[in-house]
Amino acid sequence: MPTWSKRSLRDLDSLPESMQERARALIARLDTEHGLGKKLVGPLKGIRSARLGRSHRVLYEISEDGTARILTIAQRRDAYR
Repeated sequence: MPTWSKRSLRDLDSLPESMQERARALIARLDTEHGLGKKLVGPLKGIRSARLGRSHRVLYEISEDGTARILTIAQRRDAYR
């Protein structure tokens, strides 16, 4: 089961209900499918980004024991800042 940061929980609550359901389904898959998102480079190295529709991204990292930690759920234009 993935762990959530405080920010990611706030982000999830601020999404519309239909997008919240898609986000929960995507996040449930992250523990078993680590390659679901793409690896980020540069200052965000070590973080992965999974698409949640056209406009939102789920940023997460995989810990040493293989569990996903959800960092944020944000619009694409703001997610990488």
